[in-house]
Amino acid sequence: MTVHKFLRKSAVSAAIAIGLGLSPAMADNIVFWVNSPLASGPDAPIYAEIKAFEKETGHTVEVQPVAHMEMERNLFVALSGGAGPDVMALDIAWVAGLADAGLIADLSEKSKPFAAEYQAGPLASGRFDQRQYAMPLYTNNVALFVNDRMLKEAGIDKAPANWDEFHKAAVAMTNKDKDTYGLTFGGSRMGAFQLYSFIWENGGDIIDETGKVRVGEPGAVDAVDFLAKLYTENHAMPESVLTAGSWDEVNAPFIQERAGMLISGDWALSALEKGNPKLEFSVHPLPTGKQAATVIGGYNLAINANSSVQDASWQLARWLTGPRSVELMHKYNRLSATVAATTPEAIAALPEKQRPFMQQADAGKARPVVAAWSQIHNEIIANVWDSVLRGKPAKDAMAEAATAIQGLLGQ
Repeated sequence: MTVHKFLRKSAVSAAIAIGLGLSPAMADNIVFWVNSPLASGPDAPIYAEIKAFEKETGHTVEVQPVAHMEMERNLFVALSGGAGPDVMALDIAWVAGLADAGLIADLSEKSKPFAAEYQAGPLASGRFDQRQYAMPLYTNNVALFVNDRMLKEAGIDKAPANWDEFHKAAVAMTNKDKDTYGLTFGGSRMGAFQLYSFIWENGGDIIDETGKVRVGEPGAVDAVDFLAKLYTENHAMPESVLTAGSWDEVNAPFIQERAGMLISGDWALSALEKGNPKLEFSVHPLPTGKQAATVIGGYNLAINANSSVQDASWQLARWLTGPRSVELMHKYNRLSATVAATTPEAIAALPEKQRPFMQQADAGKARPVVAAWSQIHNEIIANVWDSVLRGKPAKDAMAEAATAIQGLLGQ
């Protein structure tokens, strides 16, 4: 290559890099911990994307897949000891704890010029104490899965679009003699995750943006009461709701065609189709209460606060979460967290059963980003849901939860 061609190629690469929020730099090696489903084999799309990044920037990336169930614990141990990866994939529920511990880098200034490119809910999931600590890699939310045959046999010609229709459909598909139910739902922490959307749809909140604990207020109480009574009074949920502690257990009655509706995310699609290839079901936005809302999940990318390659790490995080993420996540049948993924054209390119999730993306809300969230969810809200299912008045259970959360937060 002539010097002229080399300089011209370098200038083009630099221009592309700057447009992505990157800056030309000396080559660095970046250690990247990624959730293992994204790096399931040598042909996984993430590896081709990494190669493109390496070619464009000159950096090298060492990809290390880590199982979801091991990632959070391994990160806390490694980072607390001054080790760990440079860039890491985080379940959005882990961001606050790692940020509060000072283990991940503050990306506020680096991310500010690009904030408008991301959906509001997923971007907020990477924020702690008004600072941005992680960028959204992909997002998901929960929608309504409906057994089309059961709905039709119940005399209903369209999926429920609001709470009243949702309640009527759940009752109509319940038949004690046939051992069928209107809705399958989770117990403990699984059920807690499913009910958050309904709390927000009812105008309620858990912990608002100012840090005020609001689970004891009518909006939250009434939403929990509405859902619990589908089991305690209408008997429209199977008894498995008391013990269902995994998505497999929540999905089972729907797969077996014993429950006509399921509230879950796009991760359920492959499980349902594998569990019952003949199952005729459709997916719809969540039935709306006082307002539309859906709890978001997904993974973010963060940077080790002690990384010696901060600039290169930011370049990788931006590369994977920026405009290229639409195509990258499409290869995984996952949803990009960028605004570009919400255009009519981008939604139309998705598989039919994935479209409702992106159609309701604007209504997506992140769970409270507080350092103690895992404990609040797994112990306090989970226990509330269990106790209400077993007959405790929702008002009393939520009042106790508010007191417990306030105590945990030192309020």
